[in-house]
Amino acid sequence: MRLLCAERDITEGQGRGFVFGSGIEREAVFVIRWQGRFHGYRNSCPHVGTPLDWPENRFFDSANEFLMCGTHGAVFRPEDGYCFEGPCSGRSLQRIALKVENGEIYWIE
Repeated sequence: MRLLCAERDITEGQGRGFVFGSGIEREAVFVIRWQGRFHGYRNSCPHVGTPLDWPENRFFDSANEFLMCGTHGAVFRPEDGYCFEGPCSGRSLQRIALKVENGEIYWIE
């Protein structure tokens, strides 16, 4: 397990990205809080692999309803990462397993 952050670091309708390693060992993930639950995904758009956030740690659209790729505008459901609009429509973000314990969020690798 890898500690990501405290629960209080991510407010409702917001997200936070994390990067570990570099080069071919680089792993980028993000966690969002949506409807009181935490969801984690690899920070890689299924379209061409670019990170979703632009600017940094901005994963939701302007209405804070859906996740949006800052590169090409693909739109994803926050609860399951399914893309329903944009160049990767019908595909999904890759989910990561999370554990929330004692007020902290962990990535279960």
